[in-house]
Amino acid sequence: MAILQMATYGNPILRAKAPEVTELTDEILKVIVDLEDTLSRQRGIGLAAPQVGISKRIFVVDLSPSKQDIKVALINPEIIYRSAEMSENEEGCLSVPEVWGNVLRPDEIKIKGMLPNGRTVTIRAEGIYARALQHEFDHIEGILFIDYFSPGEIEQNREHLDTILDHNRKKLGRILI
Repeated sequence: MAILQMATYGNPILRAKAPEVTELTDEILKVIVDLEDTLSRQRGIGLAAPQVGISKRIFVVDLSPSKQDIKVALINPEIIYRSAEMSENEEGCLSVPEVWGNVLRPDEIKIKGMLPNGRTVTIRAEGIYARALQHEFDHIEGILFIDYFSPGEIEQNREHLDTILDHNRKKLGRILI
């Protein structure tokens, strides 16, 4: 039960496709608890393992801060269906602080993954739940929400993006955008 440090824009781990979890161990279960604790502290609705420097295909989503009481932790998730109907909504990200922009995503998805108890489930999600699951799934694929921004939105957020990159350049000595 630890609050983990966030990896931010420019950190190479955010651009790498995370490897699958091969065995459900106590260490993996601890990662999930730490992700949940960190997410709660950060007051977000989703957090993927790469966002805290752990290259594993794990993420948590907690919509209880909103009007929906939905919490889920998924291991090795796979999106198996995306609806043709799409919606554009504003998103933010704990790994790209103070940056907001519109992202076009499918309205409905089905995602399959393993729960912390080892059971495999398929979840049908729509609305904010589908959006949060897709956003976190992107993280384990090495994709950031800013990759969906229009050139205008990138320019609108340029100052914040450059500030984050400068910080990481000093901290890590290298960056990957």
